[in-house]
Amino acid sequence: MKAPSSIHGVVCAMLTSFDEQHQLDLDGSLRLTDFLIAGSVHGLMVGGTTGEGLLLSLDERKTLLTEIIRHVQGRVPVIAHTGCVSTADTIDLTEHAQAAGATVAALIVPYFFTFDDQSLSQHFASVAKAVPDFPLFIYTFPGNAKNDISPQVLAQLRQVAPNIVGIKSSSPDLDRFQQYLKVAGDGFAAFNGADGLMLPALALGAVGQVSGNANVYPEVFRDLYNAHQRGDMEMAREKQILVNGIRHVLKDGLHPAYFKAALALRGVPVGTVRLPMRWLSDQELKTMKAGLQELGLHEGV
Repeated sequence: MKAPSSIHGVVCAMLTSFDEQHQLDLDGSLRLTDFLIAGSVHGLMVGGTTGEGLLLSLDERKTLLTEIIRHVQGRVPVIAHTGCVSTADTIDLTEHAQAAGATVAALIVPYFFTFDDQSLSQHFASVAKAVPDFPLFIYTFPGNAKNDISPQVLAQLRQVAPNIVGIKSSSPDLDRFQQYLKVAGDGFAAFNGADGLMLPALALGAVGQVSGNANVYPEVFRDLYNAHQRGDMEMAREKQILVNGIRHVLKDGLHPAYFKAALALRGVPVGTVRLPMRWLSDQELKTMKAGLQELGLHEGV
């Protein structure tokens, strides 16, 4: 099996909208969906790290994904984040994602506990076996998940689980990213997840960028990707510098509240965050607005 050809370019790791009681606000998430598609993103990732997915119940994750897929109506591909710490829950969510009509499911490497290579290989192979005709991406984020996928394990999985057809690597290690590309072979889609490395990753062979910062400024990431694709390196470097400025001001998604507050400034309210996430202080909001103004992205404080 090969990665779907539709999966490429800028894939936004979507925020999840919550109301003032910290409950799912589906209307807010659908409003964000339309904003991102209007901003020309090439795809959407639902329920991932930026989407506070691991703070949702399994039923909430299913509901959110189902409603977004229904609302998208095929306008762009939808990647469902279905990773959990347990294999059984991951299979449950992945089977639901396939039934709901997701294009691909992305599975975070199991987290919190220390898992060796044999355990991780067994986990991903078990999920792949449960949905043999559904394309899967491995999602590596060693800074958060603690565990990581080695190139050797990826090579093994490509042999035993042919529906594992891509990876989203949120590691700053570009050498490892190159190794993934080398061992994965043809028909494999490698996405970068570290926004500060978008341009160099594209230059190394990434098919696209899965970005949290793109929630707020999808057009900047679109312009960077398009500039690279047409060989305009001067423009691509200029946009990467702007991306880095956005990352600095919005703390690179360390607190999703920064993304949500900045979106509200753009007229796209998506509510608050889910506890134990916290909202920004007045001083943090003021500093953020000033930073965006300095970048030419906000007209006034």
